[in-house]
Amino acid sequence: MAIAYHVSVLSQGEVHTLTNAWDPRSLSKILELADADDIGEIADDALEEFCLMSLQDIGNRKAVEIVLEAVFGDKMRPGVRQNLVDDLQEDQPWDDFAEISQQRGIFIAVCLLHKAFPTHYGTPDATRLTVRIHAPTPEIMASIDPGNSAWLMRLLAYGLNDSSMVHRLYGDELKSGPFTDAAGLIWEAASINKSEVDELSRTIAITASSQLLNSLVKGQEFKATPAH
Repeated sequence: MAIAYHVSVLSQGEVHTLTNAWDPRSLSKILELADADDIGEIADDALEEFCLMSLQDIGNRKAVEIVLEAVFGDKMRPGVRQNLVDDLQEDQPWDDFAEISQQRGIFIAVCLLHKAFPTHYGTPDATRLTVRIHAPTPEIMASIDPGNSAWLMRLLAYGLNDSSMVHRLYGDELKSGPFTDAAGLIWEAASINKSEVDELSRTIAITASSQLLNSLVKGQEFKATPAH
C-alpha cells in the first residue's frame, strides 16, 4: 500500500552558490593547478581572494580549464573542458549540459568564474525550497532520508506542473524502479529545524536548478504517494 504524505512549501527563493561549494581544500586545488607559490602559507580565509587573482592572471580561457579540472578531475576529459570555455558564458549553461550527474559541478564552476570574470559570466542562480513533509506515523517519518534523491524527487514531482521537465523526461522513473538521474537533479538536500517536537513532520531544504523547481511556489500544498 502506498504511503501518503502531505507536503507544504514553506519558502522558495534564489541562491547564487551552494553550501561549501568552494572549501579551502578545493580552493587550494585551484592554486595548485595554477602553479601558485607558497600555497600552504595562505590562510583559509584568504584562499578565495588568491584564487581569484590567480585565475585573472592566467586569463579566462585557461581559468575555465583549471576550474573544471578542479571540480571534475578525470571524470571530464581535457577536450570536453576546452570545448566548454565558450559554453559556460551562456545563460544557465548547466541546464544544457547533457550529463545530468555533472550539472551541479558546472554550476559550482560558474559560481567561481563569475567572481573572477564578472563581465564574462552572468550571476549563477539556483532555486532553494524549504518544504515540510508530514507522514502518517512517527516510524514512517523517522525513515525519511533527505539523501534518498530518487524518493525526494518523486515526492516533489507531485507538486510540479504536468508540463514540467521532470514529468516530460522521467515519467517512467517517477513511477518506480531505478531513478539514476535523481542524484544529479537534486544538488543539495538536508533536514533543518531538527529540534522540532512534532514526530510526524520534518522540514527539508532542497537546492536544484531553477528549471527543475520553479513551478513550486511558497504556500503550495499537495499530497504525495512516492514509490520507495
